[in-house]
Amino acid sequence: MNKAIVVTTIHSPSKAVKQFSNLTNWQLISVGDLKTPGDWQVPNVDYLAPKDQDKLFPKFSALLGWNRYARKNIGYLYAIKNGAKIIAEIDDDIAPYKTYPPQISENKNIPLISGEKFVNIYNLFGSKDSWPRGFPITKVTKKQRLRMKKAQVYSPIQNSLLDQNGDFDAIYRLTSDKNIRYRKSGQYALEKGVYCPFHSGNTFWYPPVFMLLYLPTYTNPHVEDIWRSYIAQRLMWEINGHLTFIYPTVYTNQRNKHNYLKDFEYELPLFLQTEKLIKVLNYLSLNNNLGSSLIKIYQALVKEGIMKKEELATVTEWIKQVEKLG
Repeated sequence: MNKAIVVTTIHSPSKAVKQFSNLTNWQLISVGDLKTPGDWQVPNVDYLAPKDQDKLFPKFSALLGWNRYARKNIGYLYAIKNGAKIIAEIDDDIAPYKTYPPQISENKNIPLISGEKFVNIYNLFGSKDSWPRGFPITKVTKKQRLRMKKAQVYSPIQNSLLDQNGDFDAIYRLTSDKNIRYRKSGQYALEKGVYCPFHSGNTFWYPPVFMLLYLPTYTNPHVEDIWRSYIAQRLMWEINGHLTFIYPTVYTNQRNKHNYLKDFEYELPLFLQTEKLIKVLNYLSLNNNLGSSLIKIYQALVKEGIMKKEELATVTEWIKQVEKLG
C-alpha cells in the first residue's frame, strides 16, 4: 500500500466513495462505525468494520469509543501499518474532479506567504466573502496585508480546497451559504508563524508527520479536525516544514444533512477559543520529537480547559501505536 486514502462513514456507499475506489495506484480505506450498515462493501476498498478495528488495535479502539468522527484514526493506523508513503483523507460526501489528486511533492518552489498571524487562504483563490471553518471570527473582516515571495519549501502536509459547497462554519452558512467555486490553479505555502485552519476532507500527509494525523476524540463535531490542523502546523515548524494550500481537486457531491443551528452550537469552541488555543501553542517550548511535543501540547490544552482530560490517555496510546508501526 504505497498511497492510501482514508474515509469514515455511517452511510451506505456513496457514488463519490465509489469514484475514489476506482483511482489508479491509490488504496481506499473505509472506517465503519456502529451506525454503518452491516453489509457495507465496495470493490477495491479495505473496509474496516467495528469488529476489525477492535481486532487490529484493541486498546486504542476501546479508548476512542464509538459514534465519533475520530474513528478515522483507525484508518490512519491501518494505512501506516500497511506501509503507506502518502496518506490522503476525504469525507464521504465529496467527489473528485478529474484533476484529483493534485500536484503533490514534499519539496516545492511556490509562493511563501507572510505578513499576518492568520491568513484567509480562500481570498487567494478568488473568494472575498468566505473564510475557512475555524478561522478566527474576529479576523474575518480584517484587511489582510500579506507579503509573498517565491521560495523552495519543504511541505509534508498539503491541503487541497473543497469546491462548491465548501468547508464553511455555521455563521457563514446561516448568513450567506453561497456555493463558492475557487480558482482552479495555484499553490501557496505559509511561513513559520502564520496560521490558517485546514479541514480533513482533502489533505495529504507524508511519513515524517504521520504522528500529527491524530484527530482529537473528546471534542465537539466540526472542532476535532480544526484543532488538529492548528496543532499540526505548530509542530511542523519544528521540522522546518510548511503547510501548503492547493487549488480545489474535489467538490461537494451530495452534502450530508445538517442542522445549521446545531452546527453553530457544536462550533462554539471554534468561535470562542481559537485565539486562546493559538496563544497556548505559541508560548510552548517544543522540539522535533513530535510524539513528546504532541503530549506536551495536549497536557497544556487540558490545563487551559480547551481539551478534556480524557484526551490524554487516547493520544498517549496513539503515539505508542505510531512509534510501534514505525
